[in-house]
Amino acid sequence: MAEKFKVELVTPKGVVLDKEVEEVVAPGIMGEFGVLVGHTPMLTFIKPGVLSYLENNAFKKFAVGPGFCQVLKDSMTVLVEEAYSAEDIDLSEASAEVGDLEKELGEVDAAADPINYKRLLDKLVVARTKVALAGKS
Repeated sequence: MAEKFKVELVTPKGVVLDKEVEEVVAPGIMGEFGVLVGHTPMLTFIKPGVLSYLENNAFKKFAVGPGFCQVLKDSMTVLVEEAYSAEDIDLSEASAEVGDLEKELGEVDAAADPINYKRLLDKLVVARTKVALAGKS
């Protein structure tokens, strides 16, 4: 049995995940990165995408928004704006959310309101990730 470490996934609404896992793959701003027990400590940004963890020889996946990640030798804490377990995503709701966000994004002037544009773009990436994860279930 592989060694395990604690991973905690937290949103503003609370703790979404708190488990002992074998491996985590996260969407860092410089690309995906993997974490195993004993990883070199680090602090990095998380970009919207898929965060997955290995437990009992199976990867479980989350659609996550932007945030931060702290890795220590025996634990990992991920703080993100939003997180959705692949098992809990409703495909029709996620598809409708993509359509709504695409419309809303089309109405925003990126030059005049870059902060709102980036926020909507991040939410759209999360919504599309939800659709992709729900479609694989």
